[in-house]
Amino acid sequence: MNQNNTRTKIIALTIQKIQQGQLQQLSLRNLSQQLNLTTGAFYKHFKNKDDLFYVVSEKLSHRLYAEISPAVVASLPQDPVKALLILGDQLLDYFINEPQVIDFLFFNPSVRTSYPAASPTSDKFQFLKLTKTVVAAVTRTEHTTVSEHVLFIQIWSFIQGYGILLKNKIVTKDYHLLEQTLNKLLKGGSYE
Repeated sequence: MNQNNTRTKIIALTIQKIQQGQLQQLSLRNLSQQLNLTTGAFYKHFKNKDDLFYVVSEKLSHRLYAEISPAVVASLPQDPVKALLILGDQLLDYFINEPQVIDFLFFNPSVRTSYPAASPTSDKFQFLKLTKTVVAAVTRTEHTTVSEHVLFIQIWSFIQGYGILLKNKIVTKDYHLLEQTLNKLLKGGSYE
């Protein structure tokens, strides 16, 4: 196996295990055995499990971005609020359809620590960058007086909380609720 092919296979197998909900059982020894590698061969490609998870999180973030961004980016120049609704709606679909990927990207301790370290202009976590871009565009409209920082936290918190409820099948997805909540957040939480 050549170096790049081996690295690609390790990443692909890790993503497959994540999608199958096997993250907790994932070990370097197990990955190496399934790919007929020695543990030492694994370390030629990644420093440790956290390094592997960081690279996998970049790949999954890019995939999420590639699937969601076309509709969001198309709406962004004309209607940033609509773009934010599309982003939220499609992310909620991910919580429903790819819950293991969402758990890995947003709630895995070895990945979560990477986000603050990523530069705001970095392309490593494109979905996070897209979200921040859309929120910034919304705050430049007349629809809100809420700061970019506050709106980002409010939107991110609501989507993640609602997504967890959907993922656990406690509630069903309601686009109208998403739209109503966003409009209330844009008004600074006012329920007028």
